[in-house]
Amino acid sequence: MERLNSLQLRLEKVAQNFRKIYPSFDDAYTSYTIEYGESSVKVHEPFKISQTIDPVTIILGRNTPLTYRDSKRILTGSRSSISIETKDTYILGRRTQTDSMMLVWSGKAETEITQYDSRVRTIPSRIHAAIFTDGADVFYTDLGSSSGSILAGETTKPEPFVALYATPRAGVHKVTIEPKYGHRRTI
Repeated sequence: MERLNSLQLRLEKVAQNFRKIYPSFDDAYTSYTIEYGESSVKVHEPFKISQTIDPVTIILGRNTPLTYRDSKRILTGSRSSISIETKDTYILGRRTQTDSMMLVWSGKAETEITQYDSRVRTIPSRIHAAIFTDGADVFYTDLGSSSGSILAGETTKPEPFVALYATPRAGVHKVTIEPKYGHRRTI
């Protein structure tokens, strides 16, 4: 609970700063909170994506894939990649106008990371998710997006995982996939 509160405070400070320096973030944040309420942008059950085997697949809104490679600490989309740096916070979302561009806002830049298909029913939210760093650890969290997130990968133990972030009305759910092994038949 302490980590959740700490990340929520960090998110609020970062959002205030991004609203001042990025007009596109301010537009997205303002329109999102007018529609869903100021308290709708919050940290939901951070999921550790560090100490994983490359890649971790992150799907935003059901059809917008990104990959995170922990060995290089890089988040990649179809248009670009960004380095995930220690002590930084990254917010993922889209512009208010539907130009089919997914953005990552950070303390250093606004980056067009991937395109999404705006013809589908469930597109990424304007303020969708955040990536936080805490020392060597990297955490992903859905920020209460209206379209949810899916994460899939494997920890270095190795242990496969799938995490589902449903819409806030349904709550946040995490599903773990147990390994299934086939047996070879000997003749």
